[in-house]
Amino acid sequence: MNKENLNIAQIINIINLNKNSILKVTSIFFLLSFIYSFIIATEYYESSISLYAAGELDDNNILAQYGSLAENFGFSAVPSSNYYIPDIIESRSLKKEIVLKKWNNSKFDTSVNLIEYWGINETSFIGSFFSYFKSFFISEKFQDSNISDLNAAIQNLNQLIHVDEQNSGLIIVKVYMQEPGLASDLANYISKYVVAFINNQQKVYADKSKDFILERMNIAKNDLHQSEEKLTEFRKKNPLVLDTPDLQLIRARLIRNVEVNQQVFITLREQLEIAKIESSKERLLINILDGAEPNPEKSKPQRLLLIIILTLCGLFISIFYQIIEFNFKKINSNSI
Repeated sequence: MNKENLNIAQIINIINLNKNSILKVTSIFFLLSFIYSFIIATEYYESSISLYAAGELDDNNILAQYGSLAENFGFSAVPSSNYYIPDIIESRSLKKEIVLKKWNNSKFDTSVNLIEYWGINETSFIGSFFSYFKSFFISEKFQDSNISDLNAAIQNLNQLIHVDEQNSGLIIVKVYMQEPGLASDLANYISKYVVAFINNQQKVYADKSKDFILERMNIAKNDLHQSEEKLTEFRKKNPLVLDTPDLQLIRARLIRNVEVNQQVFITLREQLEIAKIESSKERLLINILDGAEPNPEKSKPQRLLLIIILTLCGLFISIFYQIIEFNFKKINSNSI
């Protein structure tokens, strides 16, 4: 039995013969896409910020200049002052703060957190059914509705915050929310959080460096005092006029110990002053190039694009179905 592939003319003929069915299916997809786009789909407004590293993180600061000092004394080095901003924005700690913070909105008369805003803490019939079904797999003693609501809100927020890092180092953060004012408030809060987080971490590291140097300076001061006491005691017992070669060697060693300990103490004292300056200095580590502003134009859903895509999907599916049906009928007719 010879099998022939369908050509363009046959496909066009199939479409003409079944144009009513194809039109019905395509119309159904068009209607469903229209209903989804204008009735079901949630409208979102976009607000964005742009951040840029200020470039003050150089090797002249106390964290880089004296990082090896801690390693020489057996301590871990001070962490690097460079931070990957997208990781901070994607962190759970930031999103937890955003979810639990009360925000001004037009949906409620008072400020509410995002759990209340999205109605996650309100149990619907479907939610009750899923909770009952889930109870068969998770023991009730391990269930915590507050944690579950928080996790659900964070998952929602994950879909609404997008971070784009440009090749130049510019970081653009886009936030999507149901209200333009709420979207801009969230975006501006993210920028302030990132700046405050990095500044606080830098101050913590600088304070740790200062405390470490102060501790080493006190030890060096004690060592210097002891070496000076030993040299003084030796000079009292062994006047210079009575020196012998052995006594001269001992005297030289004691003097050298005093000089070394004195130099260590002076160096640490200088470093302590620098560390105090670094700890109290205001740093510009992150530049906020563009703050967020309310955008009254809807960003999602893109209704026209969505309707076109779904309508075309319905058209292609219906045509594909008619072609498959034609082939089955042809195979069955040939087998008889």
